[in-house]
Amino acid sequence: MLNNPHLRLAIQAASAMTIAISIQHFYHFERSYWAVFTSMILFSQTLGSSIKRALERVAMTILGGGLATLLYFVIPTEHLPIVSIILCSVFFQICFLQRFYLGSAFFASVFIVFFFALIQTWSVHLLTVRIFETILGALITLVCSFLIFPIKTENTLLAKIPLFIADAKALSDQILETLFFPKNNRKEMLKKADACLLLLSQLDQEYIHLGYELGRHHSKQEIKSLLRALGRFYHHLSSVVSWLSHLQDRTLFLALKDEFQALLTATFHDLDTLNTALTQEKAIVFSPNFSTRYQLLEQKAALLREDPKYSRMAWLDYFAFCSFLKTMDDSLKILDTSLLEHSSSLNE
Repeated sequence: MLNNPHLRLAIQAASAMTIAISIQHFYHFERSYWAVFTSMILFSQTLGSSIKRALERVAMTILGGGLATLLYFVIPTEHLPIVSIILCSVFFQICFLQRFYLGSAFFASVFIVFFFALIQTWSVHLLTVRIFETILGALITLVCSFLIFPIKTENTLLAKIPLFIADAKALSDQILETLFFPKNNRKEMLKKADACLLLLSQLDQEYIHLGYELGRHHSKQEIKSLLRALGRFYHHLSSVVSWLSHLQDRTLFLALKDEFQALLTATFHDLDTLNTALTQEKAIVFSPNFSTRYQLLEQKAALLREDPKYSRMAWLDYFAFCSFLKTMDDSLKILDTSLLEHSSSLNE
């Protein structure tokens, strides 16, 4: 049951609120409900993201609250300017909530200052209390994140990589079908490309959260190199998706069908091998399978070069497609070299 991350998150949040309410019961801090509220909202899906949100919340409470307090003493205290600032702060807080938590936390602090100014009053003393209670709530969050069923960012990241590989494989299969059969449904291909992009953005976000944690099994350089390889692979797949809408002549691709399929099969075999290396805590090494299959493709194409039945347009389409493959091959070689250098430096 505790393998469910949502259940673990709920237990962490409930425990944090219990601690915050208990502190209020025994010590009666002024405005202690701020600490209770902070301890509830800062939890995220992983330990790294919770740490990040806690640090950002405290920093933006100090910065946003400080600037808003200064503004409060500068502007007129009539209702109209205060209500205007409240409406603007709510608007930007909601706008930034999903994509830019730092900005959302900043405008949340501005909202608190002017909301209290509207219903009663605001002072430097209240700002000090607000900062203290926010820090207390953030500390409670961090303690519970560390001690109560911690959800490691690295584990979440490693669980999502196979999902991305599976989606990328489905996209590549769709690309091959569209390449060989022009009447294939392209909307399905675009839908799969969007799904890949969404997962890739999640992986990049988890990598950022990984920097806030200690005790990783893999170095950040290893994981960064793998994510860079996945990102470049998706980039070339998405470029092929765009390029397919301008494809003129498929005859040459049909003649090289087996080679293209073998190339992509070898690619996903390599990606599965890389994922296995991560999950089994082994060193990541890029195999030469992609380069070998690409060379076989070029050799087969060279044999067809003198065949007059393939039009000039067919060859132009082929060379355009191979430019994506060639760049991908070069990218993997560069990543492989950087990983080998990183491993050598660690051994020394």
